Amino acid sequence: MSVKIIVTGKHSEKNMERFRSLPDAEVIFTQNPEDLDEKDLREAELFAGSLKPSAAAKMPKLRFVQLFSAGAGNYAWLPEHVVLANAYGAYGGSIAEHMLTVTLMAMKRMPEYLTLQQEKEWKLLKDIDRFEGSRILSVGMGAIGTAYAQKASALGAECYGVRRTVHDQPPFIRKLVATADMDELLPDMDVVALSLPGTDDVANLFDYRRLSLMKKSAILINVGRGNSVVTDDLIRILNEGHLKAACLDVMDPEPLPPDHPLWTAPRVYLTPHISGGYRAGINYDRVTDVVIQNLTLVLQGKDPVHIVDRRLGY
Repeated sequence: MSVKIIVTGKHSEKNMERFRSLPDAEVIFTQNPEDLDEKDLREAELFAGSLKPSAAAKMPKLRFVQLFSAGAGNYAWLPEHVVLANAYGAYGGSIAEHMLTVTLMAMKRMPEYLTLQQEKEWKLLKDIDRFEGSRILSVGMGAIGTAYAQKASALGAECYGVRRTVHDQPPFIRKLVATADMDELLPDMDVVALSLPGTDDVANLFDYRRLSLMKKSAILINVGRGNSVVTDDLIRILNEGHLKAACLDVMDPEPLPPDHPLWTAPRVYLTPHISGGYRAGINYDRVTDVVIQNLTLVLQGKDPVHIVDRRLGY
């Protein structure tokens, strides 16, 4: 008897055929699981995509959930017997490239030059920084933070790292410290790049006190989750003239309301949570590779890769 699998989201015909080719499986595609026939929900054992508790409650046979995202902080409610896996690693390279882009953009003050161009003003700006020789702190050394540090090191930066516990220090990291010891490094860093999960233990990690420890000329980057930075404190410190730039692909709240003061805070460069995602076609293919691999493993009675520890949220 074939195993019923529900797959959510929009997919290319090529990748839909890859799902249909899974051995001994019946694959059902849907944009919204709650729109499915209740018989399909009752019989489904495997699920790929974004799942809500209301739909999961109708799935008594559910035993495996595969996310298309790397983030998995919103699944603490999932029953313990259901194995949860994420798409860890699929987005690292693409997001790291975004981080490099905004780092160089802020160092060279390119947004300000664009404004000057639009105003037809010939003006030479000061305080242009070199990437080579700069000190970069990657806060969060998962796939994203590690990829960014590796690329930055290859371009001549001195790279340092922060992770929950100190282990597996890559050769391109000058020093790796635990989160509790991060403050000792902050005053010397030219760039502080956050790629943290949206878990309770990192919420509000960068408040006014910690932002104040950073150099006045430092650049803050956040591509993890918006709740790791206290938004009001960031706006306050920027208005006080501290920090060269804050490059935010994630923020709190999201989406940012039109009247929010973060839009007009000085030296803030915002992107609408686009550093990963499927806008780069290769990301979509890599995520699909991870999902297909894990579904295949589970169908073969094997353990999937990138199982999420729901206590940690990743």
